[in-house]
Amino acid sequence: MNRSRLVLFLAMTVVVVGVVAGLGALWMSSAQAAVGPLAGEALILPMDARFVMGFDVKRFAASPFYERFATKRGMKPEMLAQLEERTGLQPVRDIDQIVIAGSGRSGSHPPGLAVAFGRFDLYPLGRAIETDGKAQSSSHEGVTVYSFAKDESHAVAVAFLDESTLVFGSKEQVLAAISSRTRNEAPLKGNTQLMSLVEKVRPGSTFWMVGDQSLLASLPTSIPAPGGSAEGGASMTLPALTGLIVTGDLDPQVSLAITGEARDAPAAKNIADVVRGLVAMASLQAQQKPELQQLASAISVATEENRVLVNARVPYEMLEALQPKPKSANIEAKIAAPPAR
Repeated sequence: MNRSRLVLFLAMTVVVVGVVAGLGALWMSSAQAAVGPLAGEALILPMDARFVMGFDVKRFAASPFYERFATKRGMKPEMLAQLEERTGLQPVRDIDQIVIAGSGRSGSHPPGLAVAFGRFDLYPLGRAIETDGKAQSSSHEGVTVYSFAKDESHAVAVAFLDESTLVFGSKEQVLAAISSRTRNEAPLKGNTQLMSLVEKVRPGSTFWMVGDQSLLASLPTSIPAPGGSAEGGASMTLPALTGLIVTGDLDPQVSLAITGEARDAPAAKNIADVVRGLVAMASLQAQQKPELQQLASAISVATEENRVLVNARVPYEMLEALQPKPKSANIEAKIAAPPAR
């Protein structure tokens, strides 16, 4: 009898432990589940973000865009350039993907909080940062944080969460992200408007960005009408957008897809008409710049219910033609040109 009770007790213990473990695993997986192209680990980004953007560094480095324009000034994304400068990382070699969330407010530095995924050799990186003399190290919930400013209220910081994940941004946000990770929280998931936009992002894009209504509220509400000017004259009122989704690829050409969500179908039609007008204005400039005619023909505009769909397919030859020519090349072209009659 005692043996039977012991067996029953052990069986019940196994069942209870199994149920608890299963519920715990379910809770943890739901907190860290990916949302569209957004990795679950990136959900530690702040809930009050007004935009989220993702960048596939490996796809970018393998693209014709990188091969043609990587050496040109300003072509490297700002967050990658700052990471390289402050940590010694080589983004193309060490980073696979980077996700940034921010407010979009002008003057903010850095522009948001970034989570990067890749391969990080922690000891050499830590030693290099510390011996450089620009950073001060501290510990927060077991994670080493490197600060890059003497004024703590404006400090920029980086923290390696493990050998495959780092966070980079203002020190305050970096510390908050570490705490969220320790508590297995997902603050960004609480921003339901941004998450609903992220779920609509086309998978496999080289880069993508979503912005909510609060971000778009800072955009201009009107633009000069054809024949007008920014100083005065007639203008066209732009209907407000409630959401924006941008995706892009760089192989075999530069492909850009922009989806703007308006209040209703008539508002979407008005925005589409404005965009078509801007494309038409570019076509009118083709006499001075023939390459603009090709650019205008590479852009299509359509509507679908309350959404405005703008797509661009730009060959690299066209991009190179749009690049400003060196002064020496312009002088040679003028010398070679036949005299006007």
